[in-house]
Amino acid sequence: MRQLCGIRINKVGSLLAFLLFFAGFVSPAPAVIARPSKYVSIDYSTIDAYARNTPESEAKTLDKLSRYLTAPARTDLAKARSVYSWITSHVRYDESAFQGRMYSSETAYASRVLSSRKAVCTGFALLYKELMNRAGIETANIKGYARTNDFESGVPITRVDHEWNAVKLDGDWFLLDLAWAQSTAKTPDTPNDFYFLTDPVPFSANHFPVDSRWQLLDIPTSKAQFDRFPKVYDAYFRLGLDTNFPKEGLLQSGETLTLSLRSAQPVEFTCATGPYNGTVLTSSTVNVRQSGDVYQLSIPINRRGKSTVCLFAKPKSKTPERVKSYEGLLSFTVMRD
Repeated sequence: MRQLCGIRINKVGSLLAFLLFFAGFVSPAPAVIARPSKYVSIDYSTIDAYARNTPESEAKTLDKLSRYLTAPARTDLAKARSVYSWITSHVRYDESAFQGRMYSSETAYASRVLSSRKAVCTGFALLYKELMNRAGIETANIKGYARTNDFESGVPITRVDHEWNAVKLDGDWFLLDLAWAQSTAKTPDTPNDFYFLTDPVPFSANHFPVDSRWQLLDIPTSKAQFDRFPKVYDAYFRLGLDTNFPKEGLLQSGETLTLSLRSAQPVEFTCATGPYNGTVLTSSTVNVRQSGDVYQLSIPINRRGKSTVCLFAKPKSKTPERVKSYEGLLSFTVMRD
């Protein structure tokens, strides 16, 4: 998937504190499931180590692997994490996998992924569903539209081209995307956990299910609304910017593009611009004016016609930095008169 743009805060409140334990540890049953977010950091290290070190002899069949991964778990959340951790550490995203092939059933498809250890989104989603259902946890695979490229900012996504999961934990449904967790990871051995039990609002920025019920939003988004969104990267939410993300990805501009963003955390911005649907972005200046938690950004648009503008940010440092590392936040399609 072509993307040109691309903190754990250990603040645990009494209602959000929730640790995962395997058998052999003592843990009170939680009243609620704490979703990983900018407000709480859950320590998954014990369960991740167990899943990632699964002996190959226990991964020969779907039934055997499901039993091994979930047998020591005391909670459904622990089971959900264990299966997620094994798949994201053992299955590689490979766009050539299963292209043009037909399978008799979802189980056959998942079994093939287990054998080959290669998959695209459907393979990740079906393998997760099959392993979780064998553990007695209701899990769905969801088909829909996804915004993966910068040039798709503010334009209709015309093809159902993605698949992800929802899992039911303690009576509530949660969203996750194993393919993106694996394919957007910064390091090969560490999945991008933003896509594990993601809050429905940030998830909706780039995912639109064919069945709108799977948005899990209080007020569902229409397909027409989704088609207008910019490309929103997970760093936008991780860095503490307003969850009411920009809803217009196709912008009209003169010589200067002005954007207004809100962030609960102090951040620094930079940007890059380039030809629409191009492969190269050029660093561009950005003038930033801050008033409280509101940042007004002014970006010069030197190219007439249609361009791509990518915005990057990083936490603001209190000390001088020799090297600054920014992450992609948003990309827009800009039309200059």
